[in-house]
Formats: sequence, structure tokens, C-alpha cells
Amino acid sequence: MMNMSRVTTLRLLFVALTALTFSGCSALKEGLAAQMEVPTLENQANRVAVGMTIVRENNIMAFKMPISADAKWPKIVSAELSDEDVKFVDDALKDSPYFSTAHYTKAIQRKMLGSGALMSQFGDMGALTAMVLDKTISPLTYRAITKIKIFYGEDKKNWPNVFNYDSSLDNFLDFKDGNFQDIDSPTGDVYETIGEAVISLAPVNLQKDLTQARADMLDGFGEVALIKSLKGQLETQLKSDVAETEHARQKRKDYTPLSSQEKQDIKKELATIEQNINEAESLADERELIYFELLDQMTLALESDINLDDENYVKLAKNINLVSQEIQIGATEAYASFGLALSNLIANNIIMKFPTELEALAIGKMYVPMHLQSKYNQRIANLVKNAIYLLPNIFIGTYYAHKQSSLAEKYESLTQIILLAYEIKNEQNQEANEAKMEAQKELEKTKI
Repeated sequence: MMNMSRVTTLRLLFVALTALTFSGCSALKEGLAAQMEVPTLENQANRVAVGMTIVRENNIMAFKMPISADAKWPKIVSAELSDEDVKFVDDALKDSPYFSTAHYTKAIQRKMLGSGALMSQFGDMGALTAMVLDKTISPLTYRAITKIKIFYGEDKKNWPNVFNYDSSLDNFLDFKDGNFQDIDSPTGDVYETIGEAVISLAPVNLQKDLTQARADMLDGFGEVALIKSLKGQLETQLKSDVAETEHARQKRKDYTPLSSQEKQDIKKELATIEQNINEAESLADERELIYFELLDQMTLALESDINLDDENYVKLAKNINLVSQEIQIGATEAYASFGLALSNLIANNIIMKFPTELEALAIGKMYVPMHLQSKYNQRIANLVKNAIYLLPNIFIGTYYAHKQSSLAEKYESLTQIILLAYEIKNEQNQEANEAKMEAQKELEKTKI
């Protein structure tokens, strides 16, 4: 890219912008938005918060929502965003600490910190383009907050605080606050999770083994996530120390950096943790493989004998299929959020520039109206706390997004077999009925 002429690069940029404008893929739009924005830690923290929100919403769909053949919520969560949804999110976020004050500080931040990777090579023209195209609310935020509305209702008082990281990294998959709303009352044979619903579709002789293997797999995933959180905390400690030391040197301020021994101890601990992660991931992968092999056995059994005469059996499979597809889409979006945040942190050296970012925010405070000063103070407080937990959340979130996607893909392909067989059966029945009607017509002609 750096060897291309500016005209050629601009032409490619225009083509990319045009394509993404008409694209329905929120993840691609998010990628473009990441290259337009000011490369701040705050933007990456918000992006990670959205990724965490999506992973937790996936967890709600997979483990918190009872499902049956007659459940309505699978269609609700998988519906396309409407103009009303977009307007609702705009209105819902406009009074939050970040979104109510961000536009007052973007100019000073862009002046002190520059533009995104795609825009920075075009100088003033690139900065101007970025300011026009850089939207405060990112594409994935709209989808994530729309699901918050579905699960927690339209009253924001019941919502979890998705942009303010919790100081605890345990139980990553659950929102720590908020008042969850019942959005559906399934009837008939109701299953607590889609995993249990999938097992109910299996032959009876496989159900016990599937249940145990699934529980073992989920325990393995949780162990990996816990160790990854420890790794993130230690890496943050090292990177923050480098940034604070450099900032203190430039500003001639007092700061007591980590000693050589302390750094060495952290690095040794990181090496041990890395080994523990490899071992935990290996065990979790083995348990996942056992569960997947049982699901493959279930698939083979279904291919030879599917209970297509039970309409509720097929309806349940359809609902599982809808949810599985939505979880896969969400996992892809969450994975994009974490990946973009991490790549931006590295490409733009954001952690090292964090002290400068805080300086820009201190200067930007004078541009914020008095009635928003308290919200601005809360925004800064959230940022300082979020910075500490940024890397741990990326590591944990990326792992869970990957596992959610692979599991949902398995459920989707399995239920697709049932739905496809049902579709073929209906087509055959329709052809048989048409042939019967045609034969009846011919018979009537002979009587005449």
C-alpha cells in the first residue's frame, strides 16, 4: 500500500467505501470505521466492550433462554435491524458518559493523536475525510444494543452497564448487573438451553453420553478463560509500566517504575501461565472433540432415521437452527471487535500513547458544556478502569467467541439435516398429491 500512488490508493479507498456502504456485513463496516477513527485506547475499550456484550448475548441465547417448538424469541433475535432500531439506539446512548461528550473532544484528540491507519497517510485530506466518515456509534454497537433492548426491555434503568468494565474477570460470560426481562413464554416440551434441546433430538441411547460430554466441555472452556485472564492482567502491568515510565521522563514527573526483579518475576510468571494455557486448551479441545464426535454419531443416526412425523420435533429443530445461525453471526462480529481492537493497539502503539490520550482529554474538558461535566468525569473514570482490563477481556473474549462459533456451527449443520429431510418429504408428498389429482382427473375423463 505504501508503494502505491496516492491517486491509486484513493481510488481503492473510494471503491472500498462504496462497497461497504451497500454491504450488509456489520463486521466489514466495523473494520472500515476502525480505520477512520482517532486511534485511542478509549475507542478500543469501547470496541472490546461491544465484543464482550455480543459474547454475553450469545451466552444468553445459548444458556439462559428456555426454548421449545413454539418459542417466539428465536425469530425476534434473528430479525434484521430496522430504521426504528437504529433510532432507538441513537436515542438510548445519547445521554451516556461517552456518547454524550465524545464529539466535543474528537478534534483535540485527532490533533494530538492523529488519524487511523488508513487515513493517516493522506495528511490533512485524510484527517478531513476521517472526521466526515467517523461515526460515534459503530456498526456493531447498533446490533449489540438492539439485543440489549430485547433481553432487558426498553427501559434503560434495567440495562447492564456494557461500556463500564467490571473489575472482576471471573464469570466473564454473564452481565454483572441489569434486570433481565422475560421476552417469551414457551409452551409444550420446554428445554432450558439450546444444548439440551439438541440432545432431545438425538436417539435415546446417545442422550446420556451427550449430556455428560457437553458438561465436561463447558468446564474445560471456563478453565482456559480463567488462565487467559491472569495472562492479560500481567501483560497489562508490564505495558502500563513502560508507558508510565516514558511519560514521567518526558514530563519530568515522579514515577516509581517496576524494578528489574519485579519485571523478571512477571515474565517468569507469564511463561508459566503460557504453558498452563497450552495445557488447558489441549484438555478443553479434547473434551470438545469428544462432544463433537458424539454429535457426529447423532448426525449419522438422524440421516438414517428422522422422526419427521412429529411436527413439534421439526419446529424445535428450526428454532435451534435460527438461534445457532444468530450465535455464529454474533461470534464473528465479536471476533472482529476483539481482533480490530488488538490490531489497532499494536499498529498505533496506543498503550504507549495512553498518557498523551489522557492529556488530550484533560485539554478537551474545557470544550465540554458545564451541564455535561459530571458525565465527562465519569467517562474518564470508566476509561482509566477499562484500560486495566482491556487485554484480559480481549484474550478471554476471543477464546469464547471462537468456541461459540464452532459449537453453534455444529448445531446448525445437525438441525439442517432434519430441516432438509423435512423439506424433501414435503416436496415428495406434494408431488404425490399432484400425481394423485392428475390420475383422478384422467379417471373422470374415462368415465365421461
